[in-house]
Amino acid sequence: MNRKIIYLLGLFSSSFIFAQSVEGTVMDKDNKPVSETEVLITKNEKKFSAITDEKGLFKILLQENGDYLLEIIKDGVKTNSEKITVNGNAKKDIQIKEAPAAEQKIEGVTVTAKKKLFERKVDRLVFNVENSVASQGIDAIEALAKTPMVKTSDDAISIAGKSNVAVMINDRLLNLNGQELINYLKTLRSDDILKIEVITTPPAKYDAEGKSGLINIILKKNANLGWNGSLQTSGNYFWGRPTVSSRSGATFNYQGDKLSLSTNLSIGDNYWYYTNKNYLTGTTSNNYWNRDTQILNNYKYKSGNIKAEYKINDKNLAGINYNYSHSNPLEKGESTSKRFNDEGLLDIMSDYRNRNSRDVHNATAFYETKLDSAGSKLNLTANMMINNSNARNFSNTTTTGTTSTMANPISKYRIYSGQADMEKTFAKIKTEGGLKYTKIKNDSEFNFFDIKNGDYELNQGKTNTFFYNEENYAAYISTNFKISEKWDAKAGLRYEYTTLEGISMNDNNSAKIKYGKFFPTAYISYKPNENNAFSLNYSRRISRPYFGNLNPFKYFTSDYEYSTGNPYLLPSFSDNFEFGYVLKNNLNITLYYNYNKDNWDRIQMVDGNYRYTVAKNFYNEDQAGINISYNYNKLKWLESTIFVNGYYAKSKSYDPLILPAPAGYSANINIDNNFFLNKEKTVTLMLGLWGSLPNRNGNTYYYTNASLYTGVKLAFMDKKLLVNLYLNDILNTNREKGIEYYPTYNIDYQYKGITRNVNLSLTYKFGNNNVKGATKQVKFEESNRAGGGS
Repeated sequence: MNRKIIYLLGLFSSSFIFAQSVEGTVMDKDNKPVSETEVLITKNEKKFSAITDEKGLFKILLQENGDYLLEIIKDGVKTNSEKITVNGNAKKDIQIKEAPAAEQKIEGVTVTAKKKLFERKVDRLVFNVENSVASQGIDAIEALAKTPMVKTSDDAISIAGKSNVAVMINDRLLNLNGQELINYLKTLRSDDILKIEVITTPPAKYDAEGKSGLINIILKKNANLGWNGSLQTSGNYFWGRPTVSSRSGATFNYQGDKLSLSTNLSIGDNYWYYTNKNYLTGTTSNNYWNRDTQILNNYKYKSGNIKAEYKINDKNLAGINYNYSHSNPLEKGESTSKRFNDEGLLDIMSDYRNRNSRDVHNATAFYETKLDSAGSKLNLTANMMINNSNARNFSNTTTTGTTSTMANPISKYRIYSGQADMEKTFAKIKTEGGLKYTKIKNDSEFNFFDIKNGDYELNQGKTNTFFYNEENYAAYISTNFKISEKWDAKAGLRYEYTTLEGISMNDNNSAKIKYGKFFPTAYISYKPNENNAFSLNYSRRISRPYFGNLNPFKYFTSDYEYSTGNPYLLPSFSDNFEFGYVLKNNLNITLYYNYNKDNWDRIQMVDGNYRYTVAKNFYNEDQAGINISYNYNKLKWLESTIFVNGYYAKSKSYDPLILPAPAGYSANINIDNNFFLNKEKTVTLMLGLWGSLPNRNGNTYYYTNASLYTGVKLAFMDKKLLVNLYLNDILNTNREKGIEYYPTYNIDYQYKGITRNVNLSLTYKFGNNNVKGATKQVKFEESNRAGGGS
């Protein structure tokens, strides 16, 4: 250990005695700057390298004067090679020669140099979207669906079966969640995406919140001036339903010498219908409580976004980002229940109609300054989220008579955060550090009325006001260093201190919680050659409860059923270990182990004549498994991606009122095939399948689920007009079915939506397609906390 410390200190101190350097600009044949290109300088087996920035600039510090070999490597292919002599600080501008990017002839033999599709970095897996023909001409959601370990649906994104995934763009977190996140990602085109990074063990610079990891979408850099725009429209037709879901949108991008602008507008009317069976059966008695429900959702929304960046000079950049969305969802449901207990058999019928109006504002301002030519920089960011929600929920419960009620939940939550991040590079050592402060404030009113003869009478016993305040202080430091040409390492430590208070005014109930935790991260990677790469990672994460789950008030949905929160609900923690291997940039294998402590979930309980749900910490979980993803592109007419996740999971409940699901093995599989029907690859036939074997989580056992889809993708007018037609869930097999375990009863349930549908989307692009507009986003992890409650 001491020898490693001495070695690191030696690298650190040596950066101050380097008196020689080579700096310059790398340009293409048209004298335009070339970014993300490696400049390699070698002498006596000692290698020094740098990656060009967006202006093609590079600077390499050397230990001594002398003769060196300078080489340029672009997209994994060596384009330039020459000998140089260094005496002090040297200036060297380089023009890339014609490179054999597709194929080169050597003594009559044709050698094909394929671009990498997958790459294993020290702390993440990279999917190079621009190198996948099948991933062109689609939106960001569809591109994510083709990314290893990632699964998407109409309302969620998950990594290897884990939901609540945070999404970043250009290393800055999107301050959107739920349906707003999905809607925004549908406005991004895959043609503008350079790569997608899947970060299952996020480093210390990111918030420790969330066990599932992060997805980082890197957009292509903009080197072109001008403007462009696009128009999109899409719709879903559902079998046996009289309506469709639709979405329309427009985007506009502008790039000037100093100013970059991006804006988008979208409007949608999403329709969703599902049935839900929930059957409670006693295991120690003949009691049962069976409920059948039909629910229709109509989610109407409109949203807009504007991003602006101003380049003050070569070292300073400032920008703003503003998102607004308004939604007016309608939810209608009917249910019939049969309850049998010691009091006999009771038939219960209920119906409800919930209309909500929600306005969400997100605002961000950031400032970035470069501190030196070696890549050091300082970022300052301020975020604000404002969410106002007001609902009117009507319900009727019928047994021997009918009871009518109206609930008026009002929620106003605010999230403010400010942070400072600094990156400093010392030779081969890159260090990062930062501070962050976050304040979350939620004021919720729940007004409950009994409706009698058309009059609304306030029910004081079921009316409540809930105040929630949370503050979070965070600090982190991390370092990334190159041990040798083949070995890279990264380590970090983050500390977060949280104080929170919840006050329920109706029952004069309050809870105060304070806790501080360290979150270490460590990574090491080994790349013996171009065809093999290994990595070993560790990270510790936290999952804080949504503040809606902390409100102890009882929200009655009928005279016999209600949901409630738990003011004493604690965060859960996870320790994550991974060993990864990538072969020839298209086969990825990851072995993993996760230990999750104090996991929480919503459970269903029976209390006499009442049935209710409540959030509880009740179990610890061990999970070990293997992820395998493979991309097949050896044939010109076919590109296929296969992903398999096999694992073993075991939960242990420490709450005597809840039983864990039986431990066991499970697996997920996803197969995506793209058949190119013409030489230009403008006509593509798609065929895919995903499925999961029986699996378990906490006290729930999930049965097998699977879905088959097909479609066609067409490109016209030099790929400016794109048409996609999908047939989803062809066999109508997609549904969620499972069983929950308790000491005196079990609950069998099934959720089935209208998953078999036809989706048609059209996109028309105009203007200069090489212009990307403003591309930066900002970190705002806390916005995801608001998604689970109101």
